[in-house]
Amino acid sequence: MIEAVLWVLLGGGGVALVFQAKLRRSKARSATEVPDVIAMAVKGLAGKQRWRHGRVRTTTEHLTWQPWLRVGSALPLPVDLNPVGQRRPRVAEMWTMNPQAVIIECQSSAGGLSLGVMPWNLERVQGLLHRHRAQ
Repeated sequence: MIEAVLWVLLGGGGVALVFQAKLRRSKARSATEVPDVIAMAVKGLAGKQRWRHGRVRTTTEHLTWQPWLRVGSALPLPVDLNPVGQRRPRVAEMWTMNPQAVIIECQSSAGGLSLGVMPWNLERVQGLLHRHRAQ
């Protein structure tokens, strides 16, 4: 009986150590995050009418989208990107996107473009689009 209690305590202590290590790593990773990179999905860029997941890098002159696994080339977002509205993903889009995501519909000279962002990044992306449009 005492052996079983000791084994359970040792196992629980080991699990707690593993979770603490993961939490420490996660905090260290988020502390070193680059502030000018935002994860988002893009639809309508370079004629592709499917959702492509990646990161948007902000520079002083333009916004650049890079594929998630860095397979493929980085593509610049259109200069005259104008946000038109926002919506939630449709049922058919929920297979490829997080249902909590917010989709920002944009218009440009290159055509329509949709940006899928998570709610906690929404204000940052809207600020980037308005600042980018003002330049």
